[in-house]
Formats: sequence, structure tokens, C-alpha cells
Amino acid sequence: MPGRTQRSPRWTFHLSGGSACLDLANTVSWRRSRQPIERLNEYLDVVEWARQSRVLTAGDTRGLVREARRRPVTAARVLARTRALREAIYRVASGLAGGRRPRPVDLARLDRELHDALRNLHLTPRRSGAALTWSGRPGQLARPLWIAARSAAAVFTSADVGRLKTCPASNCGWVFLDTTKNGTRRWCDMRVCGNRAKARTFSARQSARRGAIRTERGPARP
Repeated sequence: MPGRTQRSPRWTFHLSGGSACLDLANTVSWRRSRQPIERLNEYLDVVEWARQSRVLTAGDTRGLVREARRRPVTAARVLARTRALREAIYRVASGLAGGRRPRPVDLARLDRELHDALRNLHLTPRRSGAALTWSGRPGQLARPLWIAARSAAAVFTSADVGRLKTCPASNCGWVFLDTTKNGTRRWCDMRVCGNRAKARTFSARQSARRGAIRTERGPARP
């Protein structure tokens, strides 16, 4: 998705989507505005998103940073794949939130990345049974991508798909799972779009009140 670049030493991602795949979909700020802001400007931003999302351990993060610096061309390719997957996830999620069926081309993108992810997912023994872990091979630059693809498959095939919503703010459009008991969540983040909407409503009421007072007093005399 085209958008102006805005670099930051360490951008704090808003993780309010309710799942890793939706948080990835929301790594474009102000999607519906005339100037959406791309937050994944380089591969290390993908790693930082995964770190903040707690889908990578500190050790995994350090290893991916080292590998990305050693293999910058491969890292750039994974960044492009991550952005493409992100946009497919966003279109599917926002479409489902609006009652629309996913487009085959978007599901095909998700399917390809899911197949790649599952090839690198293995059962490993534990004392209490077994656990699913990612392949231990070094240089797994696509690991954040695999995690997002697996998360998307889980969300889009679950009963929670009916809880998908899109933030109604005119310049936002972020997607999220409404997990409230009565399904009353409206905003992607009450601290961001919710507070902006409240401020606009308050300002409009104040303006209407001042207008009503001027009308009652009548036109000003020269």
C-alpha cells in the first residue's frame, strides 16, 4: 500500500487488534487518510513489531537482527512479502467485517504463506507431552511472517470471525476483534480514535450552544 515514509528510532506499535495478524494489518497508520503512514519501512521494523507483540523471544530478536544485517537482500525480500501478506490480511479482515466474502487472490496469498509456515512448524517433546515449535535452523528471517500467517488462518477459520470490526473513524480503518461480552466495542483504540471522536463531539456541542445563545439574543446592533 502506498504511503509516506516516517522513520522513528523505535516506533511504539498499537497492539489493539486482538491477534497478531490484525496487529500486523494495523501497521499502516491513518489508512483512510490522504497520507497513510507506513510503519514497516525496513526489515528491522518487522522484527521490532514482532518483539513488541511478544511473538518473538529476546534471543530470537537478536538472532534475526544479526542475520538481517548479514543478509540485507534476503531481509528486503522478506519485508516485501510481509507487506504483501499484511495487505491481504487487511482486505480479508475489513471485508469480513463489512459482510463481504474474501477475494480469491487474497486467500491465495495467505495460503502460500501458510504453507511455508507449516513446513517449518514441528512437534517437539516436552515432559508433559509435546509442543509446536518453529524449525531450529539459523537465519529464519521469515519467522514473523510465518507467525502472522498462522494467526490469520486461526482467526479467519474460527467462530470469532463474526467479531471482526473496522474502526469507523474517517481516516483510520484499523481492524480488530470485538471481544466485549455484548459486542459493544466501537473504536480500534479508545485512547486514539475514541478520544478524538469525543473531542469532536464536545466541540460541536459547544459550537451549537454558542450559536443557540446568539440566536436568542438576536442580531448584534451596529
